[in-house]
Amino acid sequence: MGKKKNLAELDEYEKGYIEAKMGRNTSVKSEIDSMISAKRLSYKVELKCKNKKQKELVKSIQDNKITFVKGVFGVGKTYVINSTALKMLKDPASGIDKIILIMPTLEVGDMHLGLLPGDLSEKLVSHSMNELDSFQKILKNSENMGAKLIIDDMMAKGLIEIRPISFLRGASLNNALICVSEAEEFTKDELFLIISRYEGGRMVISGDPLQSSRRNVRNGDSGLLHAIERLKDIEGIGIIEFSDEDIVRNDILLDIYNKWKD
Repeated sequence: MGKKKNLAELDEYEKGYIEAKMGRNTSVKSEIDSMISAKRLSYKVELKCKNKKQKELVKSIQDNKITFVKGVFGVGKTYVINSTALKMLKDPASGIDKIILIMPTLEVGDMHLGLLPGDLSEKLVSHSMNELDSFQKILKNSENMGAKLIIDDMMAKGLIEIRPISFLRGASLNNALICVSEAEEFTKDELFLIISRYEGGRMVISGDPLQSSRRNVRNGDSGLLHAIERLKDIEGIGIIEFSDEDIVRNDILLDIYNKWKD
């Protein structure tokens, strides 16, 4: 009960900030503005790993230049990766100045990225909503005030950046924690393009091959599986593989997974 009450209070705090922009609750606005005015934010991140594999993932991100993560749905890949990213961003010793999100912009059925409203940046935000929701959830679970407002401001300040793969050619990504999600959708050539943009910082490439929706990727052109097999012996490369035994989100997912893969 206590936890739910805290989260409800945080929601009310966000509403207070929005009202402050309209001329009310100036004390709330001032408090959040002071929190997000500096490059090193004062938010808290509390991450309690639920199993050994999640702890290995955190250590791999901290210790390796590039970490590949293969795992079924429900094992907490995104939550652990994004929590670690937020922790490293606020640590001056980490050398991380921003978080860069890279994910496929796939056309599924009759749903196209081009049909989303707004300019390119607004389309990308809509497409990246699950990742941004994950960051907000992490901050809320860590009992930060105004989680959504903090993430919105981090994006406005360039501390969280969304990059479509189509704009990566020729880029050099440095001093960032580069989170490549849904990597099960990338072909070998596409994933190679992403990896070749790395210059410094950390890169985490995660995906679940079971969820790939591209026929050529499922039929032997998986960049994620190719990278894990070919790059596993390189120093500075970390490989973390979750199994169905590591599912933590909901017990029913294990039953679904076992039935689905048969």
